Amino acid sequence: MTFDGTEKIIGCGAQAKVFLYQNFAYKVYNPSYPAEWILFEKNQQQEVNKAGLCPIKYYDTDDSHIIKMDLVKGDTLEVKINECMKANSAEKESEIINYYKILAEANKFVHSANKDGLKIPRLYDFAAQVLIGQDKEKVLSIIEELSGRMKECINHLDLHFLNIMLLHDGSGYRIIDWMNARIAPAVFDYARTFVILDEFSKAALEAYKQVVLPDLWASGVSKDDFSSAIKACTILRQWEKT
Repeated sequence: MTFDGTEKIIGCGAQAKVFLYQNFAYKVYNPSYPAEWILFEKNQQQEVNKAGLCPIKYYDTDDSHIIKMDLVKGDTLEVKINECMKANSAEKESEIINYYKILAEANKFVHSANKDGLKIPRLYDFAAQVLIGQDKEKVLSIIEELSGRMKECINHLDLHFLNIMLLHDGSGYRIIDWMNARIAPAVFDYARTFVILDEFSKAALEAYKQVVLPDLWASGVSKDDFSSAIKACTILRQWEKT
């Protein structure tokens, strides 16, 4: 497909750009990005729709490297937090804490969804497919051990401030970008976010520890088990970068 010049770029990542065009969002992938991965992302979104976790619909276009999506009219938590940090006031500090509470709420919302009948891959199977050698052995051992003692659920596995949007109409938030969603114990979702924040912002990580992680401890997860999940997520994160 071709745009008529009225499109406006509203997002940019390593593998794709997102444009606003005729009241829809269009995700345009780099030509080198595998078409089968794009199809997988669309299938993931369909499963998430079924689970009631995100009402955003994806639509086919006549170009396999372009996805048409419902437009989310809102701002990411990252935008809102950055606005508060620039204001640098006690009132804004309280507002930032509230945004972390939204992240905590989003975790519980995702993990409470019914996974039965959904075609979302298990984290164990994904790790078995992409990792090799000692990394594979370590990660699979951790996932198997924790899955044997903990309930499995849907994990977003990329749940951070760029992937939660506050709606302009004040009706709540939307969780976006479900490409990494897998079935596993919820501890891996918390661990994945920990790894990402540790990589990009120590200050954000400290706030995450104070506001979000108490929910994990309250669920009965031990710090040793969390440490194991962090090790697995760190290895998987390193694989992503290769």
